[in-house]
Amino acid sequence: MKTHPMASGLRVTLTKTELQALLKLARLAVDQLPAARHCDILAQRQVDVAADVIKGLELGLTSVQWKQAEAKARREAPKRVAERRAAREHHALIDGYTVWGTLGDWADLSDDPDQRRWADMFLPGTEPREQGEIRRNVWRIFISKGSAASDDFTIFPGDCTETNDRLEIEQLARRIIAKYQE
Repeated sequence: MKTHPMASGLRVTLTKTELQALLKLARLAVDQLPAARHCDILAQRQVDVAADVIKGLELGLTSVQWKQAEAKARREAPKRVAERRAAREHHALIDGYTVWGTLGDWADLSDDPDQRRWADMFLPGTEPREQGEIRRNVWRIFISKGSAASDDFTIFPGDCTETNDRLEIEQLARRIIAKYQE
């Protein structure tokens, strides 16, 4: 506990534990005031102020608890974002090809029904073609080989899985790789 004297009062800084203890003591004292009224321990003005002091302490404790919860949420936010991203992304290495998938809702924008061109349904400006296919909660996979800094960098046209099963990603990737290796 820290105290700082001021001209018209005393500024007190309490830890959460000290504040909780002081609040319990204040509540106990106010509960016992009616029994001690015959002793005239406190002036009526002080008795009237006691309820306001307790209310102020309760508000202060609530504020401290709220700030602690906010600080904890800020500290854990990157972890939660990473966990959500990990749940929506899949990375693998298959036969020397880098395969990654993103879970989401996808619309086929291609004019040719045999050639699929998938786009995220929730991107602004994404308008699925008439009679176009829409797949919800599936993996959109991307396949590449080589390094972006070298001449052998290759990107294959990806596709979407039929379901959100992670095992289906490898099957679809192997089928696409085999198709383009011919």
